[in-house]
Amino acid sequence: GHEAMASRFFPRSPLDAGALDRAHACTEDRNPAAPAAIPPAAQLFTHAEDVRVLAQAAGMDGAQSLLHVDAVEQLFSRLVLQAFGQSPHQQDLPDSPRVFATVVFLRELLQHLGFAHIRVETEELA
Repeated sequence: GHEAMASRFFPRSPLDAGALDRAHACTEDRNPAAPAAIPPAAQLFTHAEDVRVLAQAAGMDGAQSLLHVDAVEQLFSRLVLQAFGQSPHQQDLPDSPRVFATVVFLRELLQHLGFAHIRVETEELA
């Protein structure tokens, strides 16, 4: 998961463009070309703090609980700009290997499994 990716590809800060590329390539290689057999009504849920941080960075407030795939794509684009030192600092994501890995992991998860969004829960799931 994203924790293994953080320690393997992002062992230190600041974000390195080569590390981001290697993390993305590794995730691409491990995902099947076709989406897994997931029922059409299936949904993703999380209570992970790292995803809540990303949802806030994407502009999601407490009243909205869906982090859409386009917002995740925008976060990934911001991360790429940050990795190359081309991002305005006010748009930088937190300088955290876990956050970097979560963006990559979440983006690939949504893309390859065909989910339109992930529901961000404010409390732990039972």
